[in-house]
Amino acid sequence: MDAVIEARNLSKTYRLYGNPYHRLFEKLPWNKRPLHKAVHALQDVTFDVKRGECMGLIGTNGAGKSTLLKVLSGTTFPSAGSYSVHGRVTSLLELGAGFHMSFTGRENIYMNAAMMGFSRKEAQKKFQEIVDFSELGDFINAPVRTYSSGMAARLGFSVAVATEPDLLIIDEILAVGDMNFRRKCVDKIWAYKKQGKSMFFCSHSLYDVRQICERTIWMRHGRMEMLADSVTVTNEYATYENKVAEGGDPLPFQDTPKAPAGGEQQPHIVEAVLLDAVTGKPRNTFAPGDHVAVRVHVKNGRPREKLSLAVGAMRKDGTLCFAHATHFQDLTFDFEEGHVTLFLDKLCLLSGEFTVPIWLFDEVGTHRFQERPAKENLIVQNRTKDLGLFLQDHRWVVEPLPGKG
Repeated sequence: MDAVIEARNLSKTYRLYGNPYHRLFEKLPWNKRPLHKAVHALQDVTFDVKRGECMGLIGTNGAGKSTLLKVLSGTTFPSAGSYSVHGRVTSLLELGAGFHMSFTGRENIYMNAAMMGFSRKEAQKKFQEIVDFSELGDFINAPVRTYSSGMAARLGFSVAVATEPDLLIIDEILAVGDMNFRRKCVDKIWAYKKQGKSMFFCSHSLYDVRQICERTIWMRHGRMEMLADSVTVTNEYATYENKVAEGGDPLPFQDTPKAPAGGEQQPHIVEAVLLDAVTGKPRNTFAPGDHVAVRVHVKNGRPREKLSLAVGAMRKDGTLCFAHATHFQDLTFDFEEGHVTLFLDKLCLLSGEFTVPIWLFDEVGTHRFQERPAKENLIVQNRTKDLGLFLQDHRWVVEPLPGKG
């Protein structure tokens, strides 16, 4: 089969009752009117996921993402339409789903292995692999109810990937846990992609979706708003979200601490400052056409990593005006400590105040070590009558028609 998932006109409708008695009264033979309110969580959703493909899923809360994943996982049934999944499926929809809270981590591993059809002998072979990946150590013998959300996520993901499914369904699992474990999860996902496994990846992190998924579905009000390559869909979704949030607070930064973990230190940004690119002196107020520099002080980790860096400019409404990354130009660095400077010759931005976000990545831009803004915002003061966001290079040509001059 070329497709691991085939969904045709999937719909899911829930009935909401004012009180529990309405559910009973509605079924009485003399009742002639509905006593429920229909909520359409899914409406006519149609798509295919090819074997070896990673499909992304994005949308606001309440858009129908989780309902769709639950249908595909078999934990709920569609009200209309049909779907087929070919091969073994493992899903991570909620932390601790499928775990017995009073059982230890060890007992839950064997219980989940049995539910997946593994024999006791096969489960014993997988056990140490699961414990090593989860890094739970002696906590594997503690009841799951005593685990933190991050520890539960570690165990859930470790059990899921150890079963080597043909299709892995993931819902926001990368949003929990520390940086080291998130990196292991992403590495495992890439390894699965290389093995030709299929994945359905739901996340609010548009960056992760763009990096991991070939195609993405944008869900809105239970309907499939768009299905295309991930870059196109995430751009359209971000534009829509910025319009909705226009006038609101800018998007928050996810600043990651540099705290050592297991004797290692993560690469991190020490400081980022705006400079006059001509004089080299600190400055944050410019005019269109000025030469600007953003100097970023970076310290590497232990062990030393190959790194890349991205610098952008973000308007107060969360619109990312531009973002330039070193790995887009095959430029990486692995020094112990140093500066990486982005020179913006002839600034094209017009009037406004812009946050300058800085992202520190691994060499291919897959893992985010840190995200933080520069020390000061970039202030652009336009002294001309030009309007808009950018001052675009341009020229005019005026040509009267022959005989009409």
